[in-house]
Amino acid sequence: MRLYILFFITIVSLGTCISTVHAQSIFSGMIFSEKKEGLKIVEVQSGSPGFDAGLKSGDIILEIEGKKIRSLPDYVKISKEIKNKKVEVSLVIIRKDIEYDVSIKIYSLPVLQNWKEKVAKPIKLPRGLTKTPYIYWVGKGYRILVEHVNNKPVDTKIANYNEALEYLFYALHYRPESIDTALQVAIVYRRLGSLYMEKKMVKEGVENYRKSIKFYGACYKKSDREDYLNKILTNLQEIGEELSNIKSNRVEPVLETKRKNLRIPQ
Repeated sequence: MRLYILFFITIVSLGTCISTVHAQSIFSGMIFSEKKEGLKIVEVQSGSPGFDAGLKSGDIILEIEGKKIRSLPDYVKISKEIKNKKVEVSLVIIRKDIEYDVSIKIYSLPVLQNWKEKVAKPIKLPRGLTKTPYIYWVGKGYRILVEHVNNKPVDTKIANYNEALEYLFYALHYRPESIDTALQVAIVYRRLGSLYMEKKMVKEGVENYRKSIKFYGACYKKSDREDYLNKILTNLQEIGEELSNIKSNRVEPVLETKRKNLRIPQ
């Protein structure tokens, strides 16, 4: 009994913890208990990702991302696997003896609608900063980009740019029409592409180059400033040259898996 209670506390803690760097957890605001049929949802807090997905107290989770969930340790394992890696997770649940497919999403809708990119929503800011969230996040992103990392290992540079990218996307969430911020995103993706190529990680390099091209292309369509357009065209040309220099016989296309979501009755 003591072990079970300890496990229960651990689950609650994992479910409600918010990372200081990454956006809110997929399972934040949810409390679970172990049942014979699977993982039972004991509570779903209003406004949590699970609540927005239509989950309710009493629902039984059978699968997460196609993996069977029979116990609390199963949940802990899959939670660690997807933590900070996914902004959308599929579940199979039972409600009143009927199985439903449910998708929990924590991605930024403004960024998706304006830039066709699925990225995590920002974390909540302290009260004193809630009036200027864009300024706060874009400032953090820019400060990281100007850090001197020329003599640092490649992995450190990659981590640095990924962190800056995260903050820039947080800024775009609050001001999705910002061409300046989107151009910075395009620049960071290009730098990441170059760094991954330096590590001989061709697939990751091409993926980041493609995202850079996508953002430059989107900025080109949204802007009418001549200096921006010239800058964009120059960068697109340079990226094309960099890609043409990749000595690879075949580069597998980077595909985004599309999931079919069903709306469950409330």
